[in-house]
Amino acid sequence: MQSDNHLIRKIKKKQNKEAAGLLIERYYREIYAYTYRQVACKELAMDLTQEIFILVLKGIRAFDEKKGSFRTWIYRIASNKITDYYRSLAYRKSQLEGPYGQEYEHTGVSPDISSQVLRQETIREVMAVIVRYDEPWIQIFQKHCFEEQTFAEIAEVLKLSEGTVKTRYYKMLAQIRKEVADNE
Repeated sequence: MQSDNHLIRKIKKKQNKEAAGLLIERYYREIYAYTYRQVACKELAMDLTQEIFILVLKGIRAFDEKKGSFRTWIYRIASNKITDYYRSLAYRKSQLEGPYGQEYEHTGVSPDISSQVLRQETIREVMAVIVRYDEPWIQIFQKHCFEEQTFAEIAEVLKLSEGTVKTRYYKMLAQIRKEVADNE
């Protein structure tokens, strides 16, 4: 199996479509799952994942293997894309169209779908709070909650003390709880 860096070199030098396809295939499910955990909507996660890989391929020349792994780089792009979505006009517009739960209450749809819709709403409410923070704070939340990294791992990547990472994370959680409770 060819390494990520070998495939990237092929893409950079010869715009090798086969290498690009292999690289996308290698990471697609992982990035889709990461995206889905943050948006809780299959179609939106698929759209965002596609946009993430378009950004990856367009920006592949900027990838520098000396600065970090490809996996780290692609997760950074995915995190930024998801954050951009929650800050976007499209997201704000979707929030004005009305609560999803009300749409399903009158249709006779099963409770499983209703609970899924409520979960989607909760994730959206949480992300709406998170995206108001500065980028390092957002990264702490995403890495801990969605990439399931430990505070020590996050501290190492962000070059912060583990105590700082924990403090920021728990401050964000307190703010999220407060704002989500205020919306209920």
